Amino acid sequence: MRGKPVVFLLLLAVFAVACFPGRTATAGEDPLAAIYEMDQELLKLSQTFAFFQEVASRKNNVSLAKQIGEEASALLRQAKELHHIEAASSEAERAVQQAAVEQQLLAQKAPLADLLRTYNEKADAYWEQLLPELSAARTGKSSAKQTSLRATSAVLDPFEPNDDIDTAYPITRGNLYNSKLTWKEDIDGYRYDSGAQAGQATVTLYVPDDVNYDLIVVEAPNKVLGTSMKSTLGQDEIITFQVQPNKTYYFSVFSMDRHYSETSEYTLALSEVTAVLGLNQPVDISLPAGEIPTYRFTAPITGQYRIYTSPYGGFGPLFDTYLFLSRDEQLKQIVTFNDEATPGSLFSAIDVSLEAGVTYYAYVASYDKTKGVHARLTAALDTQAAVASPVLHESAANDGSVTEQQAITITNGMLAADAASAVSVSNVPPGLTPLVTRESDSRLTIQFAGKALAHEQKHSADNLFVTIPKAKVAGMDADVIAGPFAIEFADTESFFINAPQDVHLGPGGKKIVKFTPPSSGSFEIFTSFYGGNPAEGASNTQLAVYEDYAGTRLLAANDDGDQPPFSKVSLSMQKGEDYYLVLSAADNGAVHARLAARYLGVEYVYNAKGQLVQIKQNGKILAEFTYDGNGNLTRKLIHP
Repeated sequence: MRGKPVVFLLLLAVFAVACFPGRTATAGEDPLAAIYEMDQELLKLSQTFAFFQEVASRKNNVSLAKQIGEEASALLRQAKELHHIEAASSEAERAVQQAAVEQQLLAQKAPLADLLRTYNEKADAYWEQLLPELSAARTGKSSAKQTSLRATSAVLDPFEPNDDIDTAYPITRGNLYNSKLTWKEDIDGYRYDSGAQAGQATVTLYVPDDVNYDLIVVEAPNKVLGTSMKSTLGQDEIITFQVQPNKTYYFSVFSMDRHYSETSEYTLALSEVTAVLGLNQPVDISLPAGEIPTYRFTAPITGQYRIYTSPYGGFGPLFDTYLFLSRDEQLKQIVTFNDEATPGSLFSAIDVSLEAGVTYYAYVASYDKTKGVHARLTAALDTQAAVASPVLHESAANDGSVTEQQAITITNGMLAADAASAVSVSNVPPGLTPLVTRESDSRLTIQFAGKALAHEQKHSADNLFVTIPKAKVAGMDADVIAGPFAIEFADTESFFINAPQDVHLGPGGKKIVKFTPPSSGSFEIFTSFYGGNPAEGASNTQLAVYEDYAGTRLLAANDDGDQPPFSKVSLSMQKGEDYYLVLSAADNGAVHARLAARYLGVEYVYNAKGQLVQIKQNGKILAEFTYDGNGNLTRKLIHP
């Protein structure tokens, strides 16, 4: 941010423009004015395609809804690509940066016009395909048909004919309009001329209890600014939309379900136009030089907020903004200000603590006072989330289960009632399933069901993250992420070749040990007399070898080897791989035996120079080899 003296000089310049415009650049003089107008149209087209997708879904045309969704995504993607600017160095003067943006953006004027034309054609086609009656209404072609129908109807409908944009009834803010839909394809149209008004307005359709009506706001000829099409009888339809000066807006009352009533009346109402900034309800601003938009923001809770500018519509170009916040409209109680979100950037951001219930005033201006504003303004809570435990440990059963639970606490925000169902946990070890519970407005707990498929120490995970979607945290404009944290596994008791274990288990007991072969080849695993002493007596044992601790991938099993009732299994194993040996009683009784393993193949041991130094079998050295400094064999020792 620039130093305070410079900032206050800028404020004085802003006031001068706001209060005494004098000669300011007009829209026609701004070389980017045409591009900004196209941006406005692209944003409206994006909203229109969202409406088409919803209509296709309501008509159970899944494939068409998917196609429209893909086209809508392509529209935004192409718009972003055409607005992508290789900005000048952040160390360059702001005027230099903005000039670089303008120069590159002007080169995209023709491609942007082509993109707009393509999607306007697509929009016209979808109007005809999905809602032909509304298509006729928006083009003024339905009057003759509707007039003929009205001539045969005796139902009193005070605003008829108002079936298309040519006959739409003009309405005034604050009044109520009572009317009816009297046949299944009836459409009632109303119009509102904004004049000098700018800000947000809300249109409400109060629906009779026995029908289901729908509502859309359209800017002629084919741009949908807002829709409300609930699927339940009698539900009111409410749309809040942005109002721009000198525009005409059309409200269409209709029924997707072809409901109508000759007796029940609906009521339509349009609110006052107010410049209100809602929590996480971005406002896209595109105004000419000399107009400095002001938005009232009332903090819903006391906490840390971030109020910032970003690309218009989410796809627009870089734009050099200046942002300040005041407790009053006269700018006598300025709270804070900012002209660069990060050092050298063009957009602005204010991070500030605000009081619940207090109304603040956010002003957005172009850093260059000869230009208007073309940017998005957003207010969001600066919500943080933290994990309670940096590490969760495998349970004492050492079976891959985790009984410890994780707790997530958020600050400066409130969880939606259904937040738990949308939370995701990344990098969870296979076999474990996170179960999320919402404990309060600010706390979640996570338990892990199931058992990890691989759960030795080397399989521990240390990069788990919890993601809470932004839609599930009030006031957030981005997903809330907590972490990282770890799940730590304990090694299974190891068993080694030539290191027999004496095992005593009670009735029904079993012992699981991990065996990691020192070399690849054939191995024999067997039981014998406890302590190697025949006086300990025989034990009716059973052996099994698995690839996994859970015992789902059996490799070999035996309950009677060479010396029944002792057991023996022989199988080929790979060096360094983990195998799990399970010892139990064949008759579900007790175990009192020795567990041992030996290598059946011959092992060749080499030194760092690749010279054979030993030949071993079952841990016993069969031969040894010694070399001189030149690599010549000087000694060969054979062991009996």
